[in-house]
Amino acid sequence: MTDQAAGLRVWAGSADVLALGVIGDPGEDALGRALAQLPRVEGRRWQALRNDQVRQASVTAWMLWVDTAGFDVAELDVADLYRRVKRALTSITASAASATSLPLLLWLDDDGGEYGRPTLAPATARLLDNLGTTLKRFLNVELLRDPADWQHRLIASGRVSAASG
Repeated sequence: MTDQAAGLRVWAGSADVLALGVIGDPGEDALGRALAQLPRVEGRRWQALRNDQVRQASVTAWMLWVDTAGFDVAELDVADLYRRVKRALTSITASAASATSLPLLLWLDDDGGEYGRPTLAPATARLLDNLGTTLKRFLNVELLRDPADWQHRLIASGRVSAASG
């Protein structure tokens, strides 16, 4: 385990990657496709860190992964999504006594079509909007669905530099 931790520390210090904390349980292939679509910052690519890796490296930004494949609105557990975000980000949001909210990219994967932008039923969209409102009110976390807007908010918050590639 020590070798893995050392490797993660070396990787986290690498100048060509940005650490992306992933909240949720995406498959490796789906996560790889999502990372390929994220905008690069100063030519640097995003490298995903899962929950067990996040404690060992500095995270630049966060993504909430929601698998929307094959379920109806009754199966979307917004309370569970809120708890996951709260567990992952409480120490960050509590320590950052700033008026600037933490941008969190909402990534919806339906295992087909255009990744990151599946069509949602109106009831599901309302539930996710409610999740965004709750995260903003209680955790000062801004849930964003558009990767370009998310990157813009990261730059505005000072989490990444303004020059982007």
